[in-house]
This record gives sequence, structure tokens and C-alpha cells, in this order.
Amino acid sequence: MEALLRQRELMEIMNVSRATLWRMLRYQNFPKPIILMGCKRWRTEDIASWIETRKSA
Repeated sequence: MEALLRQRELMEIMNVSRATLWRMLRYQNFPKPIILMGCKRWRTEDIASWIETRKSA
């Protein structure tokens, strides 16, 4: 079973505010969240691969 991140955990990992996170979702090729029972979660592996592609760019 893969790990899922909450919004607050994702903001801490990325060191960004909520507004910046949603701006990234809107304007950049940022991974879309999964919605589970009304709660948004992000796959850890999707975030890790997105960070790796940003490092190489």
C-alpha cells in the first residue's frame, strides 16, 4: 500500500504556503490529488517524481 500525504504534510515537505500549493496545482504540471471521502491526498511517489523532474530542469 502506497503512502498518501495530507495537504499540511505536503506543505511542510515542499516548504510552501497553502496559496502557493494551489497556485502550483493551477499553473504548473503538479500532481493532482486523489480525493478519498472528500479529503484530498497526494501520492508520495508522484510528489517525489515531480521533485526529481524539477531538479533536472
